Amino acid sequence: MKSPLPQRVPVWPWLSLLLLLVLRLVWLNAYTLNSDEAQHAHVSWAWTQGLLPYRDVFDNHGPLFGWLHSPLLTLLDERADVLTWLRLAMQVWYVVAVGAVGWMGRRLYGWRVAVVAMLVAGLFPRFFIVSGQFRTDDLWTAMWLAGLAFVVGTPARTWRYFVAGLLIGCALAVSQKTLVLVVTALAAMAVVKLMQPAGAAPVGWRRWAAAAGGLLLVPALFVGWFAGHDALADVWYGLAGYNVGGAKKRHAALNLLWFLLLAGPMIAVAARTIRQRGLRDFDWAVFLALQSGLYLLLIWFVWPLITKQDFLPAVPLLVLVACGWVSHWGWLGARPGLRRGLVALVLAGELATVVAYAPPWQDSLAPQRAELALVLRYSDKTDTVMDAKGESIFRTRPYYPVLESLAMRRLRRGQMADTIVDELVRHCTMMTTAHRLPDASTRFLEGNYVAAGPNVWVAGRMLSPRSEDQVIDVALPGDYVLTDGHTRLRASLDGAPDADHWFLDRGRHHLKVAEGVPVALVWSKAFDRGWRPLSPDGVGG
Repeated sequence: MKSPLPQRVPVWPWLSLLLLLVLRLVWLNAYTLNSDEAQHAHVSWAWTQGLLPYRDVFDNHGPLFGWLHSPLLTLLDERADVLTWLRLAMQVWYVVAVGAVGWMGRRLYGWRVAVVAMLVAGLFPRFFIVSGQFRTDDLWTAMWLAGLAFVVGTPARTWRYFVAGLLIGCALAVSQKTLVLVVTALAAMAVVKLMQPAGAAPVGWRRWAAAAGGLLLVPALFVGWFAGHDALADVWYGLAGYNVGGAKKRHAALNLLWFLLLAGPMIAVAARTIRQRGLRDFDWAVFLALQSGLYLLLIWFVWPLITKQDFLPAVPLLVLVACGWVSHWGWLGARPGLRRGLVALVLAGELATVVAYAPPWQDSLAPQRAELALVLRYSDKTDTVMDAKGESIFRTRPYYPVLESLAMRRLRRGQMADTIVDELVRHCTMMTTAHRLPDASTRFLEGNYVAAGPNVWVAGRMLSPRSEDQVIDVALPGDYVLTDGHTRLRASLDGAPDADHWFLDRGRHHLKVAEGVPVALVWSKAFDRGWRPLSPDGVGG
């Protein structure tokens, strides 16, 4: 039902939308950093290196996002500021998502409400901040909303249902949470159809078939691709086995009861609203509100792991319905000044919340850029770097699983073997940025690596006592130099002629220094590229 408000849209809403896009650019480096961003960037980079996700590189998200953004990683190869540029690319999906809200709003309520909904949804703090990060959920949300936009408020056409299914299939190829969206959408659609007045036109099986065909097309292409590479078992583990097996909802029975207790009244209210409105056409406004509400309840009470990004697809739709509902308040429609003031107050509150949570003058990516710059400076593409989730982005990890909450829980419970040390040794991994390790791996790191900067360590050890004769137990094989903290020292290794660097195998070695006082045995590549173990603050260069 169109809003009774006048439909001539003044200039200021369009200027506000332009300002909203400017704010997105101002906040590029201010969005809070999330560890998923580097993981997604690393997976995208893996595609460019001929590596196959799930088989060669761990991933527990759908393949479309990494594959689609892999050309960007080719262009941005070896750049420490890569996340800034990747975040810039996410603005495309932000525009698609907000534009889809406006598209639906125009049909349901008219242009005036549509523009207000776009502004309020686009600046909604959680949506504004989380969708600014480089993450799969940006594309996922955009595809879901765009898919809905092709059918909401329009005459039923077979081609529209096919395109809607195709876009939602893209969302499914990005995130498994699309299944929750689809299930709640079907439930909400069933409620609305059952409550419709008699004689309403059915959608028809051809349109449903077109939607189903579009939905399955993109996932089927990826299934065929991975089947051709004999990697379906790896895909299944990454998308289902890992996620489902590692996350269990506490008090699952009680949470399910809460879901049913809250979903029941929500459906009853929706049914009553449909009867009161008495629309002959499909009541899309109630559908959007009910689908989003059921989805939120399922995430809160049933989904095993709740994250901030899970709410992205529901927030814009609820904002749209709320704006449409407010636009029908008769007393507000008769007071245009009050109406504009209310919109300005809401937007000002949202902006103040965004500024408080993520001040635009704070560069949240600065530590990440500094860390990545050290990794790129002291290592080559042929080197492996141990990190938690792919923070080194352009370097291969020696350890397959990522070290996030599910993996750490499994490691603590003994459900997953801690083979990190074995992989470090097997791959001769001479650099690490992993700040989250199991206890045994942490002890190995402390005994066999030296701090080279904030959250960066290189292979080596400080020597004590600092004598000319050194007996060193090497646990990590690699190329090392002996240094007095500033220059290389020549020494005899196990009685061999003097040299200034050696490839040391595992085991005990005897070094006799020709001249100078040794203070450290360190990885030769980092030393040659400017790092010094006695430099200020422990940072090389």
